[in-house]
Amino acid sequence: MQIHVLFFIAFLNLVRMNRADDYGWGECPKVNPVSNFDFNKFSGLWYVIQKFDLSSPCWTYYFVNQNGIRKVIQNQNQTINEREPEKTPGNIGTLEIVNATQPGFMSVRFSDNILGKADYTVYFTDYENYGAIFRCQKVLFGHRRSATILSRQPYLTPSLRNQARAKLISFDIDISSFKSVDPIFCKNPRGPAGETFPDETTRRNGFGQRTEQRT
Repeated sequence: MQIHVLFFIAFLNLVRMNRADDYGWGECPKVNPVSNFDFNKFSGLWYVIQKFDLSSPCWTYYFVNQNGIRKVIQNQNQTINEREPEKTPGNIGTLEIVNATQPGFMSVRFSDNILGKADYTVYFTDYENYGAIFRCQKVLFGHRRSATILSRQPYLTPSLRNQARAKLISFDIDISSFKSVDPIFCKNPRGPAGETFPDETTRRNGFGQRTEQRT
C-alpha cells in the first residue's frame, strides 16, 4: 500500500504542472448541474472571479458552439478577443454532453491534458451575470478537481460570489482552495493589425472605477 501511495503522489506531481487543482482519494464527488442548461445562452466571454489554488492578474473563458462542436477557450494573460476568440493564444478544450437529460453535465478534453477527458459541470448560472463550474478528473486511485466562479463583467458582487461558494458546500466540496483573480487588470485583445478591441467595461469606465464598481 505504501508503494501505491508514493507512486500516486509522484504521479500527481507529474500531472499537476500549472493547473489549478485539488487532489483527493476515490471517485469524483457528485455535483449537480443546473436544470435545463442552455449552452448557447451560456456561450460568450466570461471573467474568472475566483478559482481553486490559483491567483492571476487576469483569467478569461470563452464558450462557443461551432457547428455543433462545443468548445471552451481559456486565457490567463488577456481578455479573449470576442471577434476572433480562437485566434487569442490560450488553452482550448472540447466539450461533450454526457447525458442528454442533464446538458449541464459535460466532459472536457484539453489538448495538453495527458490523462484525457474530465467531468465538467455548470452548477450555477443565470447566463447574463454569473456562472460557476466544477471540473473533476479520475486519476489512478484518486481524482483531481477544480472550481471556477465566473462573471460577465470584470467584477461580481460578494452576494453572488457567496452563493456560488455555498452551492459547492451543499455538495460537500471543500471551498478553502478558492483564490481570487482580479480581471480588472486584463489586457485588451488586439487584432491582426495591432488594433485594440476594447470590451464593454473598458468603453464604459476605462477600468478606472474599480473601487466604485466592486460592491
